[in-house]
Amino acid sequence: MKVCGIELKSNEAIIVALEGRIEDFEILKLDYTKLKLQDPKSQDAVKDFHVAIANLFAIHNFDKIAIKERIMKGRFKGGPLSFKMEALIQLVDEPVQLVHSATVKSKIKNVDVSFDELKKFQEEAFRVALYLLNQE
Repeated sequence: MKVCGIELKSNEAIIVALEGRIEDFEILKLDYTKLKLQDPKSQDAVKDFHVAIANLFAIHNFDKIAIKERIMKGRFKGGPLSFKMEALIQLVDEPVQLVHSATVKSKIKNVDVSFDELKKFQEEAFRVALYLLNQE
């Protein structure tokens, strides 16, 4: 199985791709680990972001794709830009699911998680990808 976990922060989509099973997987090398929406007011920049995500999904042919869900209300709510990026990702012709962080934590709590091959900023996207592998 090939999966893609995404975390949205500010104007960036942080991306981690895994292949295999939850017991035995490898981290796929992607052309980029972050994809920025350079100027959310520019139609060209928005289209570029959407095309880049669509190309990533088409090239890697993921079985499952998920985005870490952000809170819509309250003190720690997600910013409007992250919701715009979420919509652009969901417009790609691939099934994309939203996953709450509490669900991710509960489903992978017994999985040995090692971040040796990843950068610190990729941890949450990695957990989302692990969650997808653990859904089988």
